[in-house]
Amino acid sequence: MRLLVVAGGLAWAAGAWAADFPVGVHVASPELCEAARAGGLQAIFEDGYTVLTAAGFEGIEYHCDFVQVLAGKRTPGFVVTALCEEPGFAFPDLLAIVPRGEGELEVTSALDAAGGEPSANSGTYHLCEGVALP
Repeated sequence: MRLLVVAGGLAWAAGAWAADFPVGVHVASPELCEAARAGGLQAIFEDGYTVLTAAGFEGIEYHCDFVQVLAGKRTPGFVVTALCEEPGFAFPDLLAIVPRGEGELEVTSALDAAGGEPSANSGTYHLCEGVALP
């Protein structure tokens, strides 16, 4: 049996919230990172982009809170349950977050399995050193 621990609004299975869970601010491209360093995160938020942090996704009028994070046993990565919200609409998402390279994360949303447009949460995210959430 795994113990479920809740702190700071996040829940995780004891032992699964590892030190190697991605920290820092991650953005969709190295170019967005440069834009964030030059003009701040507000500049990329105003262009409709979101950022990924250990707490979830952040953007203007859109966010997803990570409510449960479980580490893979054989696959180096995490399964994350998220509660997402945009104006007038809240929905759950289930994500796979897998490190793919130095400072690079692949995020895949279960919403992609429904077909149609890919989820806004899916994609490759790059660590943006020197940028922090306000």
